Amino acid sequence: MNLRNTFFAFFVLIIINSCGGDDPFDFETDFSTVPEPFSTAGITPDTTESGLIIYEIEAGSGDFEAGIRDVIEVFYTGRTTDNEIFDSSYKNGQTTPLQNDVRGFVEGFTEGLLGMKVGQKRVLVIPPELGYLNISTSNPDIAAVRNDTLVFDIELETILF
Repeated sequence: MNLRNTFFAFFVLIIINSCGGDDPFDFETDFSTVPEPFSTAGITPDTTESGLIIYEIEAGSGDFEAGIRDVIEVFYTGRTTDNEIFDSSYKNGQTTPLQNDVRGFVEGFTEGLLGMKVGQKRVLVIPPELGYLNISTSNPDIAAVRNDTLVFDIELETILF
């Protein structure tokens, strides 16, 4: 290694160490603006043939229901069964819903969206086989919950088309 490369490497190490030893490219996700979980108290859930558990929290309105070919906007928060948040549309102060194809979610989430109307709220309890169990991902937050039963609070904001 020549002197210039040695100096550059030394300089980079100094910068990283001046950050308290933390990786300056490792950004922590902020869940401080995530709403409290929806209450399921007193609500009898429906369990689908696949094993998805659905709590109807609030009815929606309108003539249209989310279908498999639709693009929707949805607010959501995913938690483990011990209430640990692993993902949310509200993370890092976001105030806009996630826009996505209904088919673009894990199987249990997609199944739970079907038939929802605008404004409708549900809690989905998704067993691992309908969640991330068979999904390959490099996202460490998702990989950490691959074998977990997941609880999603979802609110359908818009059915776009």
